[in-house]
Amino acid sequence: MMSNNIQVENIKKVIAYLYLLSFCPAEKVPEFTNLLSSYRESLAEKEGMTEKEFMKNAIPEACDRIIAYHEGTRQPDKNLVKNLIDASEKVDSDQKAALAFQEIFEEIYQLSGRAKPENRLHRKKGCDLCNSPCRYGYFALVSDPQISVLQRMLEEEGQKPVNEQTPFNPVWGFTLSHLASLTGLEQGFISIEHLGNLAYCLLLLATAKSRKPIPERQLQIFQDATQMLIQAGVS
Repeated sequence: MMSNNIQVENIKKVIAYLYLLSFCPAEKVPEFTNLLSSYRESLAEKEGMTEKEFMKNAIPEACDRIIAYHEGTRQPDKNLVKNLIDASEKVDSDQKAALAFQEIFEEIYQLSGRAKPENRLHRKKGCDLCNSPCRYGYFALVSDPQISVLQRMLEEEGQKPVNEQTPFNPVWGFTLSHLASLTGLEQGFISIEHLGNLAYCLLLLATAKSRKPIPERQLQIFQDATQMLIQAGVS
């Protein structure tokens, strides 16, 4: 799909932007998109376009890549791409439009190209323990988290006495700081469910790139505790 030669890095930032909207509680999406106007304007300026012109050209390319990733193909379903483009262009209209957009993303997350455990990003390093059908893997890649920072934080945590170790603090803290660095906003616009599961995904990315991967037993403990925290936050 053509993108008027928009730089790949800027397409990746639009992909990350769409995922952020999918993680945001629907009732907050209109406010969130309004606060992210400077994010979009900055990308448009880099391409010598108005914000409206830039998003019109970048959204189709971003949606094409999102569907391709979740289908696990280079030739994504054209109807799915069109549906996502249409929803993405209207997502900031109101809460109803935001819900429609997020419902399409939920359908995308179920696509077998990534939803099946054997097709997941880190399938041999903890993805099989995840309760979510790969909502976060592509976002983790395109948003370019500073994984070396998380690895260092985990190493420092591991040097503490066992009874003083709290891996949730560095992992969840890193996740929140990563989101803040992307949006430039101190206020969070992510549900507790998405925050916890994204934190686990970033942990897997860190351990996949580490020379000392976290044992599966510890990943399972972390994942079980994450789900308990999510349930406590939702209830």
